[in-house]
Amino acid sequence: MALYVKNGNLHYSVDLDRFEQTIHSGGTRTSMFLLCNPHNPTGQAYSRSDLTKMAEICLKNDIFICSDEIHSEVLPGGVKHIPLAALDPEVGNHTITLVAPSKTFNVPGLFCGFAIIPNKDLLENYKKVVEQMTMHVSSLGLAAAQVAYSGACNDWLAAMNVYLKGNRDFLVETVSREFEGIKTTIPEATYLAWLDCNEPVHSGQIRGTPHEFFLKQAKVALNEGRDFGQGGEGFVRLNFGCPRKTLEEALNRMKDALSK
Repeated sequence: MALYVKNGNLHYSVDLDRFEQTIHSGGTRTSMFLLCNPHNPTGQAYSRSDLTKMAEICLKNDIFICSDEIHSEVLPGGVKHIPLAALDPEVGNHTITLVAPSKTFNVPGLFCGFAIIPNKDLLENYKKVVEQMTMHVSSLGLAAAQVAYSGACNDWLAAMNVYLKGNRDFLVETVSREFEGIKTTIPEATYLAWLDCNEPVHSGQIRGTPHEFFLKQAKVALNEGRDFGQGGEGFVRLNFGCPRKTLEEALNRMKDALSK
């Protein structure tokens, strides 16, 4: 992913040249590509063009794709989710799609997820591996998933995305106006914002990591950016899937901590 700043906010694009160059690099053979679609933590909903090009590169190199699409229904940006496996039958035949009601409907504790695998041979291999792991699905999780995907919750889901859009816009506006030196993404999907705090870190305004600083000085718990891999240093992930009042209080605490 290539990072750039547009109108004061963070944006990411897929570096397809680097993606292709990295395959089979370092003396290893790449056998599977793990894709997060939509992307966590950037909140990016990939375009059909980017998905198609990534899939074509994988097919050309005989690579299976595991597409984690657990945030596919959380769409505050008003975009339409594009399942990777739906691009083309050949792509679908090389893809494992992972979905669950847990993120959208806030039921992760009920332990229920799904793997969609059109390729019969790949499905049999997947089942053999899963049988050797301590994974389980609860009866309550199955019941909740059936209700979530029945259509009975569609109105609630639409209202949730409208509310999340309001939270997202409030967050972006507040950070842009009142958090000097800090930049944020404008998530098209997910309920997660990705904040770049490198400028105040380098100036000494934030001591230690941003995660440590805001936890100690503002009593706001954010996710440590470096936990998401190389390039995440100086970043934090903020969950805005909460009541607006809670989000406003958290941002006020963070702003006060910075001003001190």
